[in-house]
Amino acid sequence: MHDELVRWFAKHQRLLPWRAEYNPYHVWVSEVMLQQTQVSTVLPYFERFLAALPSISALAAADEQQILTLWAGLGYYSRVRNLQAAAKIVVEKYRGVIPDDYEALRSLPGIGQYMAGAILSIAFNKPYPIVDGNVRRVLSRIYGWDGENAKQLWEAAEHLVQKAEPRAINQALMELGATVCSFKAPRCLLCPVQKACVAFRTGMQDSIPSVKKRTESVRVLLFAVVQRNRKDLVLMRQQKGLWEFPMFNELAPGSLTLVGTCRHTITHHRLEVKVYTGKLESIGGFEWKDFESVPVSSLTKKIFAAAG
Repeated sequence: MHDELVRWFAKHQRLLPWRAEYNPYHVWVSEVMLQQTQVSTVLPYFERFLAALPSISALAAADEQQILTLWAGLGYYSRVRNLQAAAKIVVEKYRGVIPDDYEALRSLPGIGQYMAGAILSIAFNKPYPIVDGNVRRVLSRIYGWDGENAKQLWEAAEHLVQKAEPRAINQALMELGATVCSFKAPRCLLCPVQKACVAFRTGMQDSIPSVKKRTESVRVLLFAVVQRNRKDLVLMRQQKGLWEFPMFNELAPGSLTLVGTCRHTITHHRLEVKVYTGKLESIGGFEWKDFESVPVSSLTKKIFAAAG
């Protein structure tokens, strides 16, 4: 089975920038960005990030505002904060050379079992397994496992990575899950390991692996105010490195006009934000900023767009 997967990957892999030369820094940045985020979304961010911070030493020395601006819109900002914290350790402790040792990588902020395995296998071609959502789905269907058994999945992944070139087999598993063995409507007729797949043989590919019941989302109503001055600066405040508009659970007092609404989802919360322009009675704790010059979240961008 591993031979078929490797041959398929060699022929059908997507041409992604971090696969150009398997630079460890590029691989690491790509894996951090790809957590909870699709490849199509990551691509422009990856190119922009590497253009601004071409090396791990450049990342370590960067101002936090710069990295947050480069990351703005990707969400989960703790990822890039951990990435920079780890980069600083690599520069100080390993002279700027990313270690190819499992325990050394696991000791760095933001690097768990999956991330360490991904860096070691993809960047350094070392036989360490990986299990992400795509790999879980592929292996569960191949072996006919209906249910969640992390130990079983990691053991299967480790068995495969010992049988073939680590870089090729691990990426093949992820690529197959992303492009063929999809969550909905898997394209089984195009699968290189169709004959070995228990789920396909038993007609269970649509129900394996079983889907966890989703947590019910909570609707949250918020009120945001985009207030401008004569210099066209906007009133904002900084929260965890990012800048945001005044936002309240109840409409704040002031001379305000409703101009639009925007929606945004954060984890299990569905935000509905009513956007106002005008003048607040109190602006304590806020500053006048040029919107284009500060790092903001995707929600803040939506609010600004709604304000017109």
